[in-house]
Amino acid sequence: MHIGIFSSQLGTVGGPSVVDLRTINRLAAIDRANTYSIYEVTPGATRELQLADNFTVRRLSPQGKWPGVAFALTLELRRRPVDVLHASFVPPLIIPRKLVVTMTCWSQYAEPEVYPPLIRWRLQYLLDRGCPRAAAVFCYTDYLKGKVMERFGLPDERVFVTRPGLGPEIRRHEDADSLKNFLGQFGIDRPYILFIGSLTRRKNVPRLIEAFHRLRQEAGIDHQLVLVGETLFLADDIFATITRLGLEQHVVLTGRRPHADLPAFYTGADVFVFPTLSEGFGMPPLEAQACGTPVAAARVSSVPEVVDDAAVMFNPYDVDDMASAIQTAMADLPRRAALVAGGLQNASRYSWDNMARELLAGYAAVHAAG
Repeated sequence: MHIGIFSSQLGTVGGPSVVDLRTINRLAAIDRANTYSIYEVTPGATRELQLADNFTVRRLSPQGKWPGVAFALTLELRRRPVDVLHASFVPPLIIPRKLVVTMTCWSQYAEPEVYPPLIRWRLQYLLDRGCPRAAAVFCYTDYLKGKVMERFGLPDERVFVTRPGLGPEIRRHEDADSLKNFLGQFGIDRPYILFIGSLTRRKNVPRLIEAFHRLRQEAGIDHQLVLVGETLFLADDIFATITRLGLEQHVVLTGRRPHADLPAFYTGADVFVFPTLSEGFGMPPLEAQACGTPVAAARVSSVPEVVDDAAVMFNPYDVDDMASAIQTAMADLPRRAALVAGGLQNASRYSWDNMARELLAGYAAVHAAG
């Protein structure tokens, strides 16, 4: 079987890029029976891939995410057809016969207001056009599978759950001195509450800042709030909230950091908070669990499914409820110990090998369907 993988996220930032990179590398490690074409959408997007001899990188021309979606991939497939095309995140404009689409998120439908209008329109248009015509849709979670089946009227046998994993690099940082030195580079010199994710409206960071302010005022905490992530669209409210509440000296903005840095941030935190309004999977709280950090997370979309019962859940629209959950995860010592133990056990269920095998099963089913 010749499988083409088209990821518009490789070479970008964020969870879908990490998932695609890790799963392609695991497919290359475990699958010698099939051949693969990996399509490079932007210059250097495939540079971190570790590929075997049965994998070939095809550079699309012209380069660019949206030219690739619109026509470059179609031209490449006419020159070199594949048996199954796997499009991660968004399908191409011209739909090949055996297309598999990965649905990574549902916020473009559930909370469309968190996207700029043009981005929202493109996402909805391509997914509404591609998913009903796809031979199969892969989903990160059961939550997404239910949404896909409901919106597109697809039967169960055409929708597969392919759960992202964790690698051995996501583990607790054990060297206290090097951890202190690492955190000190960013001005982190007190106990801290951690958020990791894109700084954009969907992640609900302004309410997290409000909850942090209330804990400082009402519970008397002297923590810092550390925000690790790249500033994306619709982020002005985040910085305005910090200024309005006079928290400039208590909020640390690190910008985007390499994935290899994240275990240190998780390890040093008193609690990891995930206040998202919508999530297709939600890698950061799972990574925090793998590092032995207590988690407080939003009770929305796929998040409860991913964190299982090893997090303090809250209503992300209720600042008081969020603040209470954070305080519980920090100060209720028996609950905190249970969160750490439960989080480590939950995180151990996820691996990239499992996801690669789920993908292979899906490819085989699509190919066998004729």
